[in-house]
Amino acid sequence: MPSIPKQINFLNRISFTTPQAQLRLDPAYSSLKLVFQYENHNGQMGARKFCSQYLPTLKFYNPRLQVDVIRIRNPNYRDSSVPCTLEALGVDGKVLHTLEMKNKHSDDIVRELGQLLNCENVPQDQIVQVKRA
Repeated sequence: MPSIPKQINFLNRISFTTPQAQLRLDPAYSSLKLVFQYENHNGQMGARKFCSQYLPTLKFYNPRLQVDVIRIRNPNYRDSSVPCTLEALGVDGKVLHTLEMKNKHSDDIVRELGQLLNCENVPQDQIVQVKRA
């Protein structure tokens, strides 16, 4: 039973403790496509942090949203041509909006995403928190 507190903490991290990403996307957006470098150099750290910290919460509150994450290995750390973008796609698969993530902090990325896509905050009474028994 020692893994139950870990599971509760994990679930709360996704659903409760990241309020910046507790957003509902308009149904006009069917998927998000993130492309960024696997390594942290060349201004790609914010995208990586966004993917690990905020994307699970965004997906939790938008269960029908498809999310594709493409991480590109770049052995040449001086090559800064690797894209660092987040694309919002419509139901027809066309790109509706593109957010450039290079050299941005993960907090700024989630804030700009919310503004760009006119997201609504999840109502407080619908925020999920798992309590220990």
